[in-house]
Amino acid sequence: MCGFEFDETKIGKSCQGCGKKECSTVHCPNCGHGNSPEFEQEFKFVDILKERLKSKK
Repeated sequence: MCGFEFDETKIGKSCQGCGKKECSTVHCPNCGHGNSPEFEQEFKFVDILKERLKSKK
């Protein structure tokens, strides 16, 4: 959210016990905003679908 760039593999597990089993949420060390890596994969898939639909028009 804040634009701070960091390598999530180097900061270690930063989740503070949300209760979700095997939580993979990564929190920004600058602002604390949490983001799940799975969402990025889903967004890429949606972007690909949108591009394909545009090209068929």
